[in-house]
Amino acid sequence: MTAARRPPERPKASPRPRREAPAPARTLRFADIRGQERAIAFLRRGWKGGRLAHALLFAGPAGVGKLATARALALGLHCEVAPFEACGTCNACRTIAAGTHPDVHVVAGPSEDRRDISIEQMRELQRELGFRSMSAHPKIGIVNDADRLTLQAQNALLKTLEEPGGDTVLILVAVNSAALTPTILSRCQRITFDPLPVDEVVAILEAQGRPPAEARALAAFAEGSAGQALALDSAFFARSRPEILRRLAEARRGGFKGIADLAQALTSEHKDLGPVLNVIASWYRDLLRRGVLGEDTELHNADLVAQMPVPSAEAALRNLETTYGTITALRQNANRNLTLVRMLLELTS
Repeated sequence: MTAARRPPERPKASPRPRREAPAPARTLRFADIRGQERAIAFLRRGWKGGRLAHALLFAGPAGVGKLATARALALGLHCEVAPFEACGTCNACRTIAAGTHPDVHVVAGPSEDRRDISIEQMRELQRELGFRSMSAHPKIGIVNDADRLTLQAQNALLKTLEEPGGDTVLILVAVNSAALTPTILSRCQRITFDPLPVDEVVAILEAQGRPPAEARALAAFAEGSAGQALALDSAFFARSRPEILRRLAEARRGGFKGIADLAQALTSEHKDLGPVLNVIASWYRDLLRRGVLGEDTELHNADLVAQMPVPSAEAALRNLETTYGTITALRQNANRNLTLVRMLLELTS
């Protein structure tokens, strides 16, 4: 009978004086994560029953706590003071939060000079997970933005999923899980994360120091994503957003010259037109919702409801499709000015 192959030991380093890990700025435990009780309860049941899968896929919208939950799970699987829930203060919790724990490895996303996660990054993760654990707890690998893995990187990762070395837990975090190959999806236990309720996003924003009125407006605009709400520039949201919508209405009344002038101004003022187009899309999305669901429905631009025209669901849907088409065209490097002019000409209301 062939003996089981033992994972290689980590290369020995010269002795160093032991020192306590630095305290992280913030250690997120399960108790600190808002709005994802269902996903956390599922993980807790799996852990208590000894059925926690060795490969997990955390899928759902951006900015709703998927990566935070993955990090909290790493804390919980290593903390001996408060197993699973994690104490947040022991050496294991502190080193994991600081990113220095030898048995927990996080691929935060693509390298700075790349748009995708390379095969080299996956091979480095495989190498780290292949070493013998430095503790009595599992080796943990977390891949954020896993939907940005190249096909070659996914194929390399498949070997780890098919032949996990020893006690290993691999967590993939993705917004667009359809970008992962069927073979990867079939080997992962999928846990779906939902958009956060508006009140939860408001509470998170207020905890970060945002004034209540601003927090409420940002939360409504962010579609249940605390991460998106926190990333929104307050000045852009409070001043530029209403100004963009005002100029949009005026330009359309000014005929072709007004449209051409606005397109030229927007391309000159905004290096990244993504936020501008997201504002326009959110406006037509609100009009569509009001036209279909009535005046009592929740809106992204709830603070600007007094400026909304009488909605036509048909026109709003057409304009929303036009705006999304423009976003796609610009991502494919279409001419910025001409694409904006075409979009503004096609908008009907």
